[in-house]
Parts: sequence; C-alpha cells; structure tokens
Amino acid sequence: MTYISVIGLVAIGSELARAQMKSGRSVTVWNRTPEKAAVLVSEGATAATTVSEAISASPVTITCVKSHPQTIELLKNAANALPSKTIIELSTGGAEDAENLAQLLENAGAEWMLGIINAYPHMIGDGETVLSVVGTDEQWDTLGPIIKAMGGSSVRVGDKAGMLAALFAGLFTVRQGFMWGMIYGALAAKKAGIPVQTFSDLVPISMGMMKPYYDYFAETAPQATYDDPPATMRTYAAALEDVLASFEALGARDELPRLFVEMAQMGMDQGLEDKALTAVIDVLAQDAQRP
Repeated sequence: MTYISVIGLVAIGSELARAQMKSGRSVTVWNRTPEKAAVLVSEGATAATTVSEAISASPVTITCVKSHPQTIELLKNAANALPSKTIIELSTGGAEDAENLAQLLENAGAEWMLGIINAYPHMIGDGETVLSVVGTDEQWDTLGPIIKAMGGSSVRVGDKAGMLAALFAGLFTVRQGFMWGMIYGALAAKKAGIPVQTFSDLVPISMGMMKPYYDYFAETAPQATYDDPPATMRTYAAALEDVLASFEALGARDELPRLFVEMAQMGMDQGLEDKALTAVIDVLAQDAQRP
C-alpha cells in the first residue's frame, strides 16, 4: 500500500506522517490549521484542503486529533468520502466513544482499526515503540506494516472497539500507581522527619524490586496459576498491615495503604491466604459483578 493520508498534525501526528514517508509511502496530510502542514509539504507530503479530500486521496487514512468525538465530527462532515476506505484512529477516548466511532464508519461502508500510542512524538518510528491496536486478524495482516512503520513493536490486542479504553485505563493505572506510591511514600517520610530528598534518593533502590514484582505477576496472573507462590497472600497482607500501622502512627493520610489492606483482606476472607496475591484479581472481578 503506497498511498496513505494523515489527519491531525499536532506534534505526534506530524511524526506519524513522517514515519509513513520514511517507509516510502506517498502521504497526504490535513490539519485544521493549514500552516501546520507546510513543513511536511516541504518534506514531500501533499496537503489536502478538506478532510474529504484527504480521505479520498488514499485507501487508508490515519486520524490523530484530540479525541474520538472530535474524529466523529470530522468524519461526519466527510461522509461522502468514507465508503470503501479504512480509517486507523489513533486519537484518545472512552469505550462508548470508540464504539460510536466504529458504528459510524461501519454504517458509512468504511473499515476501521483503533489504536493507542504508547510513546512520545520523538519515539514514533522506533523499532521498540508500541502502538496497541484493535481490529480483525485480516485487517492486521493488511495494515500491520503501516502500523509497524510508526512503532516497530506494535501489537494487535483484540477486535472490539471498546477494548482499548480498558487497556489504556489498566496501563495508566500501573503508571499512576507508581506515582501515587511515591507521593504517599514521601508523605510518610515527611511526617517522620525524613527529608523528602533522602526518600527520593532511595526510590531507585526500591525500584530494584520492580522486575521481581513483575515476574511474580506474569507467572501467576495470566493463567491464574496461584498455587505455591514465592510469597503468599498471607505474607503480603501481614506486610501491608505493618505499613498501614506505620501511617496511622504517623498521623498521615492512609487511603492508599488502607485500600491495599482491604483488598488483600478480601482475598483472605475467600480462603486464599496460601495463594498468590494476584488471586485477588478474580475476587475483585466477582465483587464488581454483585448487584
């Protein structure tokens, strides 16, 4: 596939276009502010004057604007160009918006793949950069080279439009869990009279446990192999109780460690004290389904 269009030329959108040009494709670009296309035109791209013109120029169009709703509005105004085209949507949004976008495209006779970009603009095109996408096996076979031009380690994770919102939420929670863990850790240090700088300097040492923690997770959670773990839920629960007690003794806000204790206790209450801590995933899933 030698022709492709890119709609949305903020910093990351421009890099998406460049990655396609570097792969030898003829690229048509469009942006609400035409001036942002000028640099790409000087590098060999062709500027479209309307969204319809951009979509009409290529069998596949990459959209990367603010959000799914914004993409929906752009495509509604270009409905005449959509039949038989494919849209690779790389904007952000929730599950409902993603499903609405997919439905709009299907009703218009177009195909779609949706993706999230796990990278900063300067990382686009690198072999280790990952775009996580949803779509059919057949679409991945056809469009995989286009997507991998933007991120060489990109993966297909499913075929339902709403899946990506859940994936993003889960991965973002991992990163934010680390950030909020540092924030609460600094709080405990400050309450104890320990300089936050000292705490900060020691965080990288604690991060040495990140790989073993991940290995524990990867060896137990994906296949629900919770038996005979290197550390049981009982062991984690006892350590978490000690942490919570320290926060309480310091008079520090303790919402985060208290949440950890409560979730571990849920697993203990289910008789899973000798299982891996990750068994609490299934407990939490069941709890969320209760009326």
